[in-house]
Amino acid sequence: MASIRKIIGTLNWKLYFVALKLFGFVILLFLYIIKPFKFVKLLIIVHARIGHLAANTDLFLRRLQLKRKKDVFYLGLSGKPANQQLLTMFKRKLPIIQNDHVHRIANNSLLKKSPFYESLPFGSNEFYEFNNTKTNLYFTSSEEKKGKKLLKKMGIKDNSWFICFHSRDPAYLDKVHSYLSREHWSYHDYRDSDINNYLKAAEYITSQGGYAIRMGKTVNKKLPDSNNPRIIDYATKYRTDFGDIYLHAKCKFSLGDTAGIWSIPTIFHVPVAEVNFTAPFEHTPLRKGDLFILKKVWSIKDNRFLTFREIMESKVCKFQRSQEFAEAGVVLIENTAEEILDLAKEMNDRLDEKFKTAKEDEELQNKFRSLYKPHHLCYGTPARIGAKFLRKNRELLK
Repeated sequence: MASIRKIIGTLNWKLYFVALKLFGFVILLFLYIIKPFKFVKLLIIVHARIGHLAANTDLFLRRLQLKRKKDVFYLGLSGKPANQQLLTMFKRKLPIIQNDHVHRIANNSLLKKSPFYESLPFGSNEFYEFNNTKTNLYFTSSEEKKGKKLLKKMGIKDNSWFICFHSRDPAYLDKVHSYLSREHWSYHDYRDSDINNYLKAAEYITSQGGYAIRMGKTVNKKLPDSNNPRIIDYATKYRTDFGDIYLHAKCKFSLGDTAGIWSIPTIFHVPVAEVNFTAPFEHTPLRKGDLFILKKVWSIKDNRFLTFREIMESKVCKFQRSQEFAEAGVVLIENTAEEILDLAKEMNDRLDEKFKTAKEDEELQNKFRSLYKPHHLCYGTPARIGAKFLRKNRELLK
């Protein structure tokens, strides 16, 4: 009986995808018919991960700001998004049909090969677009009231400032892909970090009169009880789709790692201080004023850290799977609580115009930037690597 149900289920899915292809053909025919009157471009929204939903869609809108094709009508297609609030805000700037079936039709048909399809790429090096355009999204008056109620609910007083902080862990993907074995996504575990290493920075922020809000949609563990009411575990107590966007848009700066949520403050032009960026040096933050530091790479064979140049000139620079690092005999070393604290202090001081840059800092900064060659994704980045991080790791710049 179970095998019969399985066969029926398989047949139903096959019929479903055949139907999708047929509908795709009908839509394609319709687009050709109306082309002389209106040229429609279908945009497949990358909706399943919040980082791609934010960055890829916002980048497209920024490119429209710079060079809009007036004779083209753009129509977005999205399935159920990683964050409904964010997609709702994008709908104010771009017509978007939100339907899983329609999204699958566009992804499983001739439409993707037609002139009516346009992808939404994001290469992590779109520095020009994110520094020479305006923010696209805004909150309505009712949303602003909703946001203020959220802040009050969390105990944040009117006109108080706060930062958001987060760390990447496997919890979200474990939940979303619970029907699959972990090997389907665990290859990215090298990007994870421990939230407890951010707590010194959080304590520092509160000592300066601010609040520190821990973000995250699904997290592995709660924050330890610090008896500090200004450190708020929003991720486990208050989390909503709306709050994820509103808090990141209103914070003084965001402190986090390679989790895609760092794209949210970026699209609202909120400064980011990013830690635990990983060995491929695959990206830096995008905007002038942003800061970052890297995970260091320990060579088991040589019993030492690899220099930044050695990383850039070896295969390690291109690794994007945990297994590759293990097979090469290298280990990624997470940033310490002190390193994260140093970066938080630097960002806060820079925003308060209290940070003093020494001549040595500029020399070290230029030396690091010289490692990025014209062909590299990060070439020309306006973001700075943490000053104290470079001072403490001069030997890695050899």
